[in-house]
Amino acid sequence: MKYVTSKSATLSDLPTFPGDDVESLPSDYEYDPNAEDVEEYEEVEEISEMELLCHLDASMPPLLLAQELFNEDVDSKAFTVLTADNANELFGQGYTVLENVLDLDVIRSVREWATEMFKTGQMDKASGKHNEEDDPFREGNARGDYTIWVSPGNKALEQSAALSQCVDWFSKRLHEDLAKVVHLHGQAEYQLAYYPPDSSHYERHRDSFPTSDKNDRDQRRVTAIVYFNPEWKQGDGGELRIFDKGLGDEAEKHIDISPKAARCVVFLSGVMDHAVMPAFNERIALTSWYR
Repeated sequence: MKYVTSKSATLSDLPTFPGDDVESLPSDYEYDPNAEDVEEYEEVEEISEMELLCHLDASMPPLLLAQELFNEDVDSKAFTVLTADNANELFGQGYTVLENVLDLDVIRSVREWATEMFKTGQMDKASGKHNEEDDPFREGNARGDYTIWVSPGNKALEQSAALSQCVDWFSKRLHEDLAKVVHLHGQAEYQLAYYPPDSSHYERHRDSFPTSDKNDRDQRRVTAIVYFNPEWKQGDGGELRIFDKGLGDEAEKHIDISPKAARCVVFLSGVMDHAVMPAFNERIALTSWYR
């Protein structure tokens, strides 16, 4: 990440101004013969993505910015997946949790398919695989999972009816409810991730930069994650750690959410820093990002 700062340089380091006749200078040129010969120049300084986000958060709490993206006069009776409490939690704290969003048979089938895809080398190691041109700020070695894109129309969905059913739930029912709550433009991405049971993890990060601009189509606005771990138990690891900064008027706290089967965590992409804690059992999750 490149960040611009200013430092001083003397005029002796710069080319001589053509002509010594002050009268020949433009009328709006501020000339002071007694002023110290100092000029400003810009120096490029490397900072990390998280350091940049800290600078942005210091100027305006990201949750306060994101609340500008919420729609007014939301009718919770029209929800098919969310509840009024879910919508209020998403607005007030930046995240919410839904339980039992998919049938256990579907959960087990997707888990079996994802495990087979990993074992047969059909998933990509996520670390270092991001597109640096499209996403120059993402750290390349921060994660240990393997992934496959499963957006509607992807051939991978033809191999698993259960996975296709899950993506339908994300792209239709959940997406439609979220669009009633938050101003969305319709674009979405879907990715299935497999974390091997070798302490694989994902370091603290954020899915987008904070914004209050409803016309912005570049930044992700809402992230949703569903888990496929029916046998998960305490000690298996792989918890989703959410860092809650609130509105900046109190100390940051973190919340660990276990990746239990059929649990769905929804949070504001440009607000919530999050991490995946080390996994000691196979951890499978499907993530969607809505813009």
